[in-house]
Amino acid sequence: MKTKYRINQSKATPFGGLYVLDEFLHKLQFDDLFVQVFGKYRKVRNQRPVENIKLMIASIVAGGERLYDIEQFQQDPVIPKLLGLTSVPRDTTLRDDFHHLGQMHQERQELLFRLNETNNHKRNLRAITIDMDGSSLPVDGHQEGAVKGYCPEEPGSLCFQTLAAICDETETALAEKTYHGNTKWSAEDTIEFCKPMLDRFSPQLDRITVRSDSGFFSDALLNFYEAYDNVTYLIDKPIHGAFRTTISQLSYKRYYHSDREYASFECQDGLNGKTRYYYVERSKIESGSQTHLFESNDYFYRVLVSNEKRQPHVMFRLYNKRGRIEKHIEELKNQYAMGKLFSGNFLLTQAFIWLSYLTFTVLGMLRHVAFRHEMIRYRLRRLRYLLFTAVATFSTHARIRTLNLSFPRVTPWKFKWIMQRVWAF
Repeated sequence: MKTKYRINQSKATPFGGLYVLDEFLHKLQFDDLFVQVFGKYRKVRNQRPVENIKLMIASIVAGGERLYDIEQFQQDPVIPKLLGLTSVPRDTTLRDDFHHLGQMHQERQELLFRLNETNNHKRNLRAITIDMDGSSLPVDGHQEGAVKGYCPEEPGSLCFQTLAAICDETETALAEKTYHGNTKWSAEDTIEFCKPMLDRFSPQLDRITVRSDSGFFSDALLNFYEAYDNVTYLIDKPIHGAFRTTISQLSYKRYYHSDREYASFECQDGLNGKTRYYYVERSKIESGSQTHLFESNDYFYRVLVSNEKRQPHVMFRLYNKRGRIEKHIEELKNQYAMGKLFSGNFLLTQAFIWLSYLTFTVLGMLRHVAFRHEMIRYRLRRLRYLLFTAVATFSTHARIRTLNLSFPRVTPWKFKWIMQRVWAF
């Protein structure tokens, strides 16, 4: 039997759940914050820049991965009213606006700083952990700034490099920067990236812990961290030369019947004679497995260096939590359109990648403000299904506009509690 269907032309939207996002941006006073940071500059085809930013955040949250996906909102009768817009601009208008934003590097960074400061103040955070990592974003075809370089996902492909600092406690991006594809970060590049961030947040917090892998290790960077009284670092150290002999001669100890063994030692080779602590973990190499280059015995070693003294197994447990940043970057690529919104203009590419981090930051704040219990662990893919995609219509009665939202998948009482927390922010 053939099924008949009819397309309903009523004024409804499948993205009614974006009401939660819009209300949260309103409680953040996002419009005023944007004007304070970027200033007032000309509209692009009668579209305010802050409206375009909010529109693109909503597009990414709803599942858009290309700039032309904004056409879905153009055909939507509810989204313009929901986001307070007179109309939805074309993708060419957005491209012109983002080209201008791409030139405002300090302002883009300042907006991330302001959002994180608001979040830290509201949550009364006095200590944070910053995970730093870089990632390559491979592209197809010619893109300005895309160069064949270090790209482990697709060796030899054109790519961009992005460097990010993500707060582990808040799941928000503190800082980000996009580089050409053949960039290999030096100590000077890393210090230049970290200095504005630490100068900003170090006076506001009691403690900042920075974690990074061995690719960022250098004496210059450690000296830079040691210049701050309340900054501690935990960095994976490469094992080269005589240092391998040193760690093989240490006395190791097991904790809590673990298969791994631990040791530590200290040296006064820090800035102005400050002490650095080296923590070593070794694990037995299984017989018949592939051995590592230059291994002198049957053990595989890992070394961490820090300016804080604690038990070695505790330091490795803390450092292993850094793996969450890998999950965040993977989610940014797969769910927040990072690596999808590219342009032939490198300034536009930088602005689009910043937009992905901005959306990730807003959702990270919303997650900890409005969600409880199991929902705080949900990633954007699941939140789209449960919260952000819901049929809704606008109705007007006695000059009062009402958004009629269909039955939320999170159940009405959970949705009510989410909105109460958003309004109380």
